[in-house]
Amino acid sequence: MRVIVYLPFVVSALLAIAGPRLARRMPPRTGTRLLLTAALGCAVTVLLTLGLLAWTLIARLPLVAAVGAWSGDHLHHHDPVPAPAAKAACVTLAALACALAFATARRLRALHHVRREARRLGDGHLVVMDEPGIEAFAVPTRDEQGGRIVVSTGMLRTLTDDERRVLLAHETAHLSHRHHRHRTLATLIAAANPILVTLPAAVHHLTERWADEDAAATTDDRRLAARALARAALAAHEDKRRTSPGDAVLCFGEAGVGDRVRALLADTPRRRPAIAALLLALLTAALLSTAEAGHDSAQQLDQARDQYHARPIGVSAATLHEARHLAAVVEHHLHH
Repeated sequence: MRVIVYLPFVVSALLAIAGPRLARRMPPRTGTRLLLTAALGCAVTVLLTLGLLAWTLIARLPLVAAVGAWSGDHLHHHDPVPAPAAKAACVTLAALACALAFATARRLRALHHVRREARRLGDGHLVVMDEPGIEAFAVPTRDEQGGRIVVSTGMLRTLTDDERRVLLAHETAHLSHRHHRHRTLATLIAAANPILVTLPAAVHHLTERWADEDAAATTDDRRLAARALARAALAAHEDKRRTSPGDAVLCFGEAGVGDRVRALLADTPRRRPAIAALLLALLTAALLSTAEAGHDSAQQLDQARDQYHARPIGVSAATLHEARHLAAVVEHHLHH
């Protein structure tokens, strides 16, 4: 394999640094989707690259070489991937598998918890809690309504009638666009590719901006939407009784309120084809490098098969022979 095999790691780093900034300059709906698409492609290519690097070590094992009918010695002498890099890839793949499983379980548990709490609140789409605290959030569910909008009486007293319309439009946008799925995907991508550590926060901010823009369009008043957001955020900040309902719900008046208010006071975001093309170019580079690495790996295996000296014994016997050889090599290393 050539040095190009490591390109997905470079692309992931570039996307983690520049991706969120580029996405914020686009309409939030487009920015969210493009950023997630590019990040998902980077995560897949990084995992495939690690698999290819690990395979260069696994393919050299006598047992694997015997079953695959290729020369392990040829791969050992002609593969440019250093053994430490291949071993590190094996360990990294195992660690990422555990991290992804843990992140999936944690997210599913959080969603299950909030949905169970939503069922206790009642069957209505809008639930008003008789609480003085400043609370407003959306809880995604699997029913026809798509979720519950939960608002406290303290929040309703804080806002005017028009500002309440903004709040309800904002939370409705979260539910109708299933923003919890975008955030879940971002969390899982970051678990599978830790280089993209900035992705979950970026997607969280973009989905909030997406809901802000929907609320501004619904009320046809961007300044009203900005005022409602600022008033709710200020009241929530001053409310000492307020506690976070968890990362599986979609809250109003949180996550980068200052930037969101400034965006609402500005003009509607314009489409930026150049940024979209740049994000897609990064994704294409990662995909092409992985495809080229896979092609190189296939060529090496073909050459190793050509060097393989067929034995007049079956695969099972050859495997037994290689197993005995491997045991002898291990015993030799243990004694020395």
